[in-house]
Amino acid sequence: MFVGLILVLWAFDASLSSPEGFASAREALTDNVLTQLIAWGLLSALSYHFVAGVRHLIMDMGYGETLQGGQRGAQLTVIITAVLVVLSGVWVW
Repeated sequence: MFVGLILVLWAFDASLSSPEGFASAREALTDNVLTQLIAWGLLSALSYHFVAGVRHLIMDMGYGETLQGGQRGAQLTVIITAVLVVLSGVWVW
């Protein structure tokens, strides 16, 4: 995630600097397979981080604290993350 944030910060800086900077950032993010792969990887990592965080918040409320509940929560985390990874791949490409 840390390496992907370099791309995101550059894109934000370039896109907010001028209309030409926005065009160059858009071109770099849409026409280059490497930047699309980095963006997809970053979205995948953020998706997992978000879903696992929600799982932990639910566990903090007292749900899924047993061994079986923890295993079920981990399975749901992986399944929901897989769906989000596929959706983000469709969105990026």
